[in-house]
Amino acid sequence: MTEPTRGFAQLWARIQQAQRTTGCREVVCGLEPTGTYHEAIARFLEGQGADVVLVSSAVAYWNRRTQDGTWDKHDRKDAANCADLLEQGKVLFYSQPDGPLAELRRLVKCLRRARAELAACKARWRTTLRPALGPMGEPLPNRLQAELPVVLQGWERAAPGRPAVAKGRLPLGLATACADLGAQVTAVQARIAALETACTPVAERLPAYALLRTIPGVGPTVAAILLAEIGDVAWFTRFSQLRKLAGLDIVRVQSGQFAGQARISKCGRSLLRWALYHAAMGLARTATGRARLAALKAKRHGDRYAGFKAIVELAAKVLRIVWGVWRSGTPYDPRRTGGAKAPGPLSGVADTQPRLPRGAGSATPLRGGPCGGPPGDTGAPLPLSRARTRPGGSLGQRGDRMAPLRWGARDPHGAVPGEDGIRQV
Repeated sequence: MTEPTRGFAQLWARIQQAQRTTGCREVVCGLEPTGTYHEAIARFLEGQGADVVLVSSAVAYWNRRTQDGTWDKHDRKDAANCADLLEQGKVLFYSQPDGPLAELRRLVKCLRRARAELAACKARWRTTLRPALGPMGEPLPNRLQAELPVVLQGWERAAPGRPAVAKGRLPLGLATACADLGAQVTAVQARIAALETACTPVAERLPAYALLRTIPGVGPTVAAILLAEIGDVAWFTRFSQLRKLAGLDIVRVQSGQFAGQARISKCGRSLLRWALYHAAMGLARTATGRARLAALKAKRHGDRYAGFKAIVELAAKVLRIVWGVWRSGTPYDPRRTGGAKAPGPLSGVADTQPRLPRGAGSATPLRGGPCGGPPGDTGAPLPLSRARTRPGGSLGQRGDRMAPLRWGARDPHGAVPGEDGIRQV
């Protein structure tokens, strides 16, 4: 569309004409997300009263080849592909949050980019500069470590002996490269600290923040990331959907007599998985967390990666606790989970909130505020006409974070929340 305003009006006029011709009462528009370009037309369509859903780019890529058996790609074929996926129900929920949640997501998006830059700096150090200074796996001599910037010295083990004094022993090119990397790392770390500080007051405006802070291992930054990455826990009807969003679901390649090794998918949102991993390490510092981690390591006796796998499994347990606490609206209680004692009561969180009865641990999908919804979901599919949350926002979030419209199938892993919405992983 060369003129968006005029083009949007023409598109809606054609939709209304098709609606009058077919006699349909509801309008559901499927969009294939391309960065943030789809947000303008999605906002326009929602303003006209239409329901907007997203078509995953990965699903559209494979389904496009089944349309006419050709390998080509053009606009008419893309439109037919989106309509075919919409008819099959293979679409994702969409929502444009506003208020504190929208602000928090922008901050977390900047934080994600900053952490990606820091990871790139560490990769540059390991693959380019560190091998030029000495063999990998051995501590640098003190005379060479003294020539490095302070931030790079923290990435290296201290060698035995007395510390040396910098005397310009490195070649000019290598010394300049190390100084440039050190300045870049210092700037990125300052950005990360500023972003984490800015996230906390915004996250405190969301009701679920105080609930998540009662969970051992969940600090201010981790709680803010959980709120931004998950969005609204009422969008998920089963824990398996939330586990898939974090990339902690178990996958296995199987064909005939061959069965591959079970592993986590590592799909979904990497920053959410990073936050859960750090929350698990914080939980492992408690007495009960250490005992649970030791038990997880013991069942992997002989595995060289037993410690890492145990932390990942503990991270899935933390996500299960987040699911139960957030959906029930009740602060973390170690007596109900057998977990570690919470760090202490928080202001603004009542300790005498009523518990949910058995069977009321799930929330109605696509209902409630930006941080939790009322309980009472029976697991039945929700018609699109009832799925709107508010004018200007409906259905779910971005393409890789929501579940399909079909909720009828049971979780293949049997993840059914219990009385408190928490199950042992």
